[in-house]
Formats: sequence, structure tokens, C-alpha cells
Amino acid sequence: MTSRRLALGTTAVLLTSLVSALPAEASFTTPGWFWNRPHCDTVYGDGSVTITESDGAVLAPTTGKLRPVTYAKVAALEEPNTLITIGKQLIQRSSDAGCSWQLLDKTPDDLSTYDVQPGPGDTAYIYSVNDQPIHRVKGTSVTTVQGPVDGGGLAALVAMPGRLRVVAGDGQIYDSRDDGVSWVRTGVPAARNLFVYDAVIDPRNPEHLVIGVMSDGVYVTFDDGRSWTRSRPVERVNAFSLALSPADPSKVWVEGYDRDRSTRFIWESADGGLKFREVLDQSRATLINGNRMWGSPADPDLLYFSYGTSFANFGADLYRFRPSTGELSRQHNRNDGIPSLAFNPSDPNILYLGLAEER
Repeated sequence: MTSRRLALGTTAVLLTSLVSALPAEASFTTPGWFWNRPHCDTVYGDGSVTITESDGAVLAPTTGKLRPVTYAKVAALEEPNTLITIGKQLIQRSSDAGCSWQLLDKTPDDLSTYDVQPGPGDTAYIYSVNDQPIHRVKGTSVTTVQGPVDGGGLAALVAMPGRLRVVAGDGQIYDSRDDGVSWVRTGVPAARNLFVYDAVIDPRNPEHLVIGVMSDGVYVTFDDGRSWTRSRPVERVNAFSLALSPADPSKVWVEGYDRDRSTRFIWESADGGLKFREVLDQSRATLINGNRMWGSPADPDLLYFSYGTSFANFGADLYRFRPSTGELSRQHNRNDGIPSLAFNPSDPNILYLGLAEER
């Protein structure tokens, strides 16, 4: 008969061998370690979210047809196989890696201008660039708190254990230690009378923030907003959209309009946002005032961005771009847009697309 001590010892050896075989940056607490690939050919839901393993060339069919007007956003949580999506007034949850979706709550707010950000464990936070409420998801429950700015929205939100950090529309940073019940100012705005289009907060180092503003380009801080640097050479740019690489937060991208040359570009920074270089212009891709962009969590040299419209029944394009080489591919579909994208934590080649329907 095998002794319990021997069995436990064998288990420990096997576990040690398994851990030693992992990459250095991986661990059992790394998000995605217990995630699965979605085991479905069809997504059972209202059509808000689909799945692609081909960068958008083939989209998984959905059982429901998306109703207008919807701009769906989607986030993959740390909780294994769990995602949250928002659209119209609905908050929905999947607990099987995106194969089926269940209604969590119906809000009084139209969620078209809202975004959803994953938090620790089974939490997510739903916030708007225009509206004040923040909807908090924990497991299958949804609660609501007010944001820090009376009547105003947020350009960015990041949720860490025991702490929320947001950037308001004027560039002021706020922190909460009680899950959004109360807020305190942190640092100072980068300049007076700013209109912030977009912002990114480094989840590994929340003292590092980048904001994109109207007319005056980009500002970056590495010390909690106590001091800011105006990024070069994008001082005369309408900086509409920002993205930060989850794989390497020193990589930052901005999409915007160069006022001097009357041309839209995507610029890249390799130093956290201090200095940018042009990597793509509007002659190669359809760039507008605010293409959504998403950096790959596995490859710091891989950026996805989208364009879509219902005008003339155009549809939507998903671009895959490698800035170091200029390699660019585009996949088209008949939806009216792709306002959101999330990566499967166990396999970043599996993409969840939040879709738009305007007609």
C-alpha cells in the first residue's frame, strides 16, 4: 500500500517539475494560467461578441442577431474563462470562455459611450467618457457608485487590488481605496484647460500614465502626475486614441491628426511616451478621428486597430500591424464596427470582438 506521505511527496515532485518547465514570467497566479480555449463553433448570445482565431478572416457565428443601436465592449477577466460584455443597456457575462452569454443586469444608462475594464479576480468596472456612474461587477452581482467628477466622465480606469485609479476629462488623476465610494486627487493636471481624448495607465506601474489631448498632443508622467512631460514631436497633434503594450509598457501608440500636415498617423514610442515616431499614415489604412487600438499581450511589436461604419453599407475592418517592419493586413466583415477587442489569456491568437450595429 502506498503511504500518504509517499503520495504527497510524489505530488510535490510532479508539481515542482511542472513549475520548473514554465517560462520564467509564468506562474499559477498569472492571469490565463487556468483559462481554456473556447470549445464551440457557435457563440450562444445576442450577437454582441464573436470569436476569431484568424485575425478576423473568419468570425464565429452567433445565435442572436445584434440589434441597433449597439456598440458592444468586451473584457476578459482574471477569473478563468470569464468575460464581461456591455451593449445598449445590458451587462452580460460568459463563464465558458465566450461560448455562451447570460444577462447580469439592465442599467438605466445607455452604455454606448461606456467601456469595460477587468479588475482583480472576478471583478470588472464599467465607466464612461461622458457620464458619471461607475458600474462594478463582482461575480454575478452589479453595483453602482458615482465617479469622482460631478457630472463628468473618465478617460481611463485601472483596477488593482484594493485600489482604483482613474483619469478625468481634464487630466486630473483620482484614486479610490474603497472601491469607488470616495476619491482623492493625486498629482496635478499636465496643463490648464486640457480636453483629454484618451489616456492609458500602466497596470504594472500605475505611476506611469500617458494622456492624449485636443490640439496639444501627448503628455506623460512617471511620478503619479506630480510632474508631466510634453511628448515630442507630436506637440501639434489631436491625439485621439492611445494604446499601451501589455507585453512591454515602454511601447505606446497614438493615433491622431497632425494639424500642420493635415494628415492622420499612428505614432509609436519606445520609451514610455516621451518621444514618438511615425509608423503608419492614412495612405495605407483608413484612419479617422479615433480608431480603437489594442496591443498584443504576448508581442510588443504587434498592434491591432479597427475601422467601421454603416455609411454606404461599408462594414468593418480589423487591421493587424507590425510597426518594426510595416507589415499590415486587413480583414473585412459586414458588421458596422469593432469598438472593442479582448485577447484570450491562454492563447492571445484567439480574439474576442465586440461588434457594432447602427442600422
